Amino acid sequence: MLHLEGLRSVSKIFFVTSLAIIPVSVVELFYGVEYNSSILIADSLHGFIDASSALLFSILLKIIYRRTHKFPWGLYNLESLAILGISTIIAVFSINFVFSTIKNVSLDIPSWLSILTMSSGFVTIIVYIIERKFSWISLVKADMSHSKVDFGMELAGTIGIVVDYYWLTVSITVAIVAFIMIDTIRQVKEAIYSIIGVNCNCPVKDRIYTILTSYGFHIKNIYTRKLGSFLMIYIVVGLPSNVKLRDEYKVRKTIKRIVNSFDGVAIVDIKIVPEKHKYREKESVIDVSKVRTASKDIKGSGSKPTTTFNGIEGK
Repeated sequence: MLHLEGLRSVSKIFFVTSLAIIPVSVVELFYGVEYNSSILIADSLHGFIDASSALLFSILLKIIYRRTHKFPWGLYNLESLAILGISTIIAVFSINFVFSTIKNVSLDIPSWLSILTMSSGFVTIIVYIIERKFSWISLVKADMSHSKVDFGMELAGTIGIVVDYYWLTVSITVAIVAFIMIDTIRQVKEAIYSIIGVNCNCPVKDRIYTILTSYGFHIKNIYTRKLGSFLMIYIVVGLPSNVKLRDEYKVRKTIKRIVNSFDGVAIVDIKIVPEKHKYREKESVIDVSKVRTASKDIKGSGSKPTTTFNGIEGK
């Protein structure tokens, strides 16, 4: 189940973040050019990249929030594409930042300009604290990791301006960039897996199987794949060949409602296959009765259906 209100809140956070970063970046760029400071110029460009990314993410989450039943599921991959884009930008920027620092770190820069880099770091920390509430969204999780790196880079820039010691600043910068590259590679890997549709062994797969089998459903297989921050669940269910069409419909509907009760599930696809061995008529009736029991549990669970299955998962 998608918490659309959560997506709407995160969209607003990204939008406000972009507005907060731009003024600081403009001031940094002005004084960076004025004093020929590569640190300030690099930090200002980094700020513009962050602001653009935040605005992009805000628009993306707004699109998902307004989805309807006709919403093309492929649009969920926009998140992965956005992560790929921003990861590439971060990697390129980080490498350039190292080279610019090595070449120009010894320039004579007024210490009071460190206030600008500290201001950027302050904004980053505030955004990080707010985003922790929505860390279940992979896009937010990626931005939180990015925020840690941002703060480290702001700290390195501040130290470079105040201390003005060549090797100290270079060492800090290289360490930060190494962290950036490791995190970027991980994010790119996950985004590519999402785009090409690689099945993932998510913990929710076993939980879904446990719950469905406890209600008597003959689950042949369950496939899970990532759609950005969300999940697509494909379930193969075995039914007797003599089952009635209306009972098959009930099975589909009940399974779909159960699976949709899990957080982060965006799409559920169910395939019905006939069992190879023959069922007696009595067994078919038992299956239907269990379907009715599951349906009643779902209906009685109200707005939070996941609470109905806590006891079942523990069996």
